[in-house]
Amino acid sequence: MTDKNSRTKMSEQEDITNNSIAAKQLFISSVISMSWQMAVAVLVPVVGGYYLDRHFNSAPWITLFGLMLGVILCVMIVRRAVHNIPGFVKGGKSK
Repeated sequence: MTDKNSRTKMSEQEDITNNSIAAKQLFISSVISMSWQMAVAVLVPVVGGYYLDRHFNSAPWITLFGLMLGVILCVMIVRRAVHNIPGFVKGGKSK
C-alpha cells in the first residue's frame, strides 16, 4: 500500500507543478496583453488631443480630456483582466 500511496503523492505533486507552470504562463500572457493595451489606451487619446489642441489652439484642454479618457480606459482594461482570471473569487463565492 505504501507504493500506491507514494505514487498518488507523486502524481499530486506533478499536478501541482503543472498547475503552477500554467498559472505562471497565464499571468505572463495577461500582463503582456494588458501592457500594450494600456499603452495604446493612453497614447492614442493623449497624442490625438495634443494635435487637436495645436489645430484648434486650445491647449491643454483636449490633451487633458484625452488623458482622462486614457485613465478611464486603463481602469476598464484592468477590470476586464481581473474578471477574466479563472477561479476569480468575489465575496467568498467562486464566479
